[in-house]
Formats: sequence, structure tokens, C-alpha cells
Amino acid sequence: MTGCPVHFDLLDPAIQADPHAAYAALRQHAPVHRLDRPPMWLVTRHAEVEAVLRDAATFASDIGMDVPIMSMVMKDAPDHTRLRGTVNKAFTPRAIQHLAPRITAIAEQLAEALPERAEMVEGFANPLSVTVICEMLGVPLDQRDAMNRYARDALLAGFAATGMGPPELLAEARIGLDALMRILDAAIEDHLAHPRDDILGTLVQEEAHGTLTRVELRNLCALLLIGGHETTANLIASGLHWLARDAALFARLRAQPDLIPRFVEELARLLPPLQRIARRTTRAVTLGGTALPEGAMLMLFPGAANRDEARWPAPDTLDLARDNRGHLGFGTGIHTCPGGPLARLEARIAFEALLARLDGITLDPARKPQPIVGYAAGNLGWNTLPLLLRKRMRPVMVEDVFGALRALVAETLEIDAEDITAGTNAKTTPEWDSLGHMRILAAVEKRFGVKLPRLAAYRVKDVGELAALIETTQSQAGA
Repeated sequence: MTGCPVHFDLLDPAIQADPHAAYAALRQHAPVHRLDRPPMWLVTRHAEVEAVLRDAATFASDIGMDVPIMSMVMKDAPDHTRLRGTVNKAFTPRAIQHLAPRITAIAEQLAEALPERAEMVEGFANPLSVTVICEMLGVPLDQRDAMNRYARDALLAGFAATGMGPPELLAEARIGLDALMRILDAAIEDHLAHPRDDILGTLVQEEAHGTLTRVELRNLCALLLIGGHETTANLIASGLHWLARDAALFARLRAQPDLIPRFVEELARLLPPLQRIARRTTRAVTLGGTALPEGAMLMLFPGAANRDEARWPAPDTLDLARDNRGHLGFGTGIHTCPGGPLARLEARIAFEALLARLDGITLDPARKPQPIVGYAAGNLGWNTLPLLLRKRMRPVMVEDVFGALRALVAETLEIDAEDITAGTNAKTTPEWDSLGHMRILAAVEKRFGVKLPRLAAYRVKDVGELAALIETTQSQAGA
């Protein structure tokens, strides 16, 4: 590397794990910087990155490399126009919103099952995003784990095909990619035999009408897997890592869940999962004061552009009041990510499900998070994210009150639950003395999430009256 007083190596694990200091140095000293190996120009300021993304005539997406799974991403008009048109038919706002109830059900089920010491990538972020994309593509859920692996293989295959990885990497990734294509073929054939009104069904109809070839359809599905799974899972994991280090922000979002969409948008600005976008000049051009020849390879860094001091004040701060319109977390121009609305929806629902069930999260001091590094580091995120979860005690529903109270009294007084009836009281139960009564009331308020009226609580005569008081208090609180 020449002419820049900062070390920047695309394959440096330290930079891959946390690239922002290097990005800042490049923005300041060499916003359009020549890298010798591999030969390319690095573009890091917002103005230049946005200009390149919006000028498809001068900066082509077809960089002259055969990366089949990136067929739409690395195509220019007219092929890109045709392929993008088919995807737009499937990813309509109505189709995306139609997925919301199912995404909510998946997120809530995963959140409920989390232990207090949880690995949040494999325990939550990955299964949420891969389950959603499997259902969208009609892939059986028993192949969810395989799809998770194959998504990473597909990403590696795309990276290796650009020439930035060793040949053996491409050969290894190709095995998983071939297995992925067989799964997708089976899903496509099933949709042809049993037509369905879903996203894959819409794409399959495009093949039937001759708009797409089978190869293009499979490649689009593989691309949707990468974009719909890897990108979304990384966005969720990055948000959880941020919240684990910012208790005040966690508490604010829990108290004001209507701010979660703003949080997701700031995450997409600060920590966009896709960190690199390749382009090729179609003519000699000057960019940011730097003369570029025809055929020059450019590597754009939206993660650097989104923290440009010239575009936003205090750009490294997560500010829920910020006007972050114009950020490039999902690209811009004709190649704006079509799955952006789905990623936003999934992330919003994921954080809503978790915040409704947790009082706090922290990093697990016994296990260090592992960032994505190596040849998959075109994406910013985490391979593992061990957290400690402080679960919120859920209020018990009215119909469950007596059974739950019976168990609670038995546990508090250390007596047999089978001996407790509605008429059980202090006179029939030696353990239920004045101290025992106070312990029961304290346990009730914690377990049922209520604040009992003091005088009425002191006067209850038996378990039945206490259950009725709990029900009344819950009803008044919900009125």
C-alpha cells in the first residue's frame, strides 16, 4: 500500500473485527486510496460512495468475474433490470408485511426458550433469520441447520470467486454451494407441482413465463438466502452486542418500544452488515479529486461512509433522534437492497420480543464474543455472542392465579402443595405465622408482578381470599 499513513489490509483479522479506526484514517488521509494487493481503489467517504452507487453508467456492477450466486448484484442493465423486476414482484410491501405475524411467532418462541446464559447467534439470531428465509423459499425446517451452513458457504464462494481468496477456499465452499442448489431445486419443483401464493411462488411463475431461467432462479434464491439470512442475523447480533454494553439504552427501549425502529435504523447506519461493494469504472473518471483509469476496480465501504464526519455530527454515536436519512446501510441507487424492508422488519420484531421478556443483558465474562473474521468478513457481525440474560418475571394470568399461588405458598412455607386448599389459613397451618404472612406477600408481588393494597393484604384470611385479591389487583391494573 502506498501514499497513506495508515495500515489497511482487507485480510487483517484485527481490522476485520473492528474496522472503524482504519476507516476514519482512510477518510481523513486518502478517501480514494490505491491498494496494491489486490489491486483496487478503496472508497470511504460518504459523498464518493454515494456518487458511485448512483452512477451505474460510469461505475459498473459487472466487475468481470464469474460469481453466479451474485448474478443480480453483479449485473448491469438490461440483465439487472430484468432480474430486479422479478424480485420486486416478490418483495412487495404487502408481501413483506404479510410475514409479520409469522416472524413474531418465531421470534417469541425463540425468546421464550432462551436460558439465562445464552449464545445469541446460534440461539436466537441465526435460527430466526434462517427459519424465516426457509419458509419464504419453501425449504423444510428440518434442513434449517444445513441452510445455515450453506449460506456461509455461498458467501465464501462469492468471495473466493473475486480472486481475494485461495483456490482451495472456492473448492471447499463449492461443495456446500452444490448441496444448497439441490435443496433449492427441490423447493422449486415442489412449488411447480403445488403452486403457492408466497415469495418463491412468485419467482417460480417468472420461470414458467420465461422471464427467468432455472439457473437464474436458483441463483436468485441463493442470493436471497445470503441477504435474507446472513445480513439480518448479523444486524440483530450487532444490536444485541451494542445493548449489552449500554444498559441505559436497553432500559430506554424497553420503556419506549416505539423507539425500536429508530434503533434498528441507527444500527444499519453504524454497523451495516455488508461492508464491501465492488464496482468497475467504464471510462476514465475523477473521483474525490483522484484520477481513475477505465477498468479500475473499486471497493466501496458503506460502513466507513456511514460514519463520515462531513455527513453527520458525532457519527460514531448511536442517536435515536438523529435524522439518518441517506445512510448507505442498505445501499442506494438501482442496486438498493430489495430485502432491506424485510431485514428492518425482522430486526424490529426480534428486539421487541427480547425486550418484552428481559430486564437486562450483559456480556458473559466467562466467554468472549467471536467476531466474523477471515474470508467471510465482507460481512460485519459475530460468529458467537455469549450473553447473560436477566429474565423479566411475567405476570400470571387470572385463570392461572390459584394454581400458581398454591405452589408459591407451598414453596414459601416449605409445606406440601397437595395439602393447600382455598381454605388454608394461618390457624390451620403452623408455618403461616406473622413472618410467614409477610414472606408470602413479598413472594406474591414478585411472582405475579403486582403491588397489593397494604391493608387488604394484611387482612386476607386464607389462600382463597389472597387469590381473589390478586385477581382484583390484576384486573384494576389492566383496566
